[in-house]
Amino acid sequence: MHRSAITHSRLMRESTDRIEVALHSGDVQEHLVAHRVFENPKTWQLWESEHSGLMRHVAEYGVLRIQAAALRQTTLRLIHGKALFEYLRRKEVRGNERTSILNHFYPTRGYQYAVITEHGGYVRKACSFLCASHLGTGVVHDPAFLDPMQHYENLYAEYFDLYCSTLFPETDVESASERSLLPLLKHQLDEWRWIILNPRQSGARINRERDLRRTTGDTQRLPTLKSRP
Repeated sequence: MHRSAITHSRLMRESTDRIEVALHSGDVQEHLVAHRVFENPKTWQLWESEHSGLMRHVAEYGVLRIQAAALRQTTLRLIHGKALFEYLRRKEVRGNERTSILNHFYPTRGYQYAVITEHGGYVRKACSFLCASHLGTGVVHDPAFLDPMQHYENLYAEYFDLYCSTLFPETDVESASERSLLPLLKHQLDEWRWIILNPRQSGARINRERDLRRTTGDTQRLPTLKSRP
């Protein structure tokens, strides 16, 4: 059955409805993100303008299948865009280490500018990611937004953690050991990006990967790679 392309107005309506749901959600993180965007009119207007641009890029395609591909691309970029702030929060980076990390990613800007920009950007990107995920699963009904996208997000967080830990290592040995793992994680990310962007060719592989990661009575979850505390 042919399915019609989704209009820009519906993409925006579904997005704002998702934010409304998040405002009353029991999920602390999504409630906080939605509240941060909604509580300040200027922040809301800026998010709405940015998100509208993202959705206009999706809506300009007249075929739903291509719209789904554009939505996947957009969601992957949002995962990348919110990674730095999530790393700082997840690892509870403070003091000189936080300053060094932000100076690395904002080399021509001051610390205060970097903090404000990164936090504001994170809130808006996290909110758009919440909406894009909803559009992918609940509107487009794209299976790539289920296990594959979640796995990519987790893998990218692991890669980003390891990358940041190599920027200012305590020892050369530690740095060499961690850097040696980066190409492997990068290769895995490239593979999963291909899987997400090419769902027709990768269906069997997704099922195989899901089976390999499924916990059974004879297997156990392997520890994830961790950066230094």
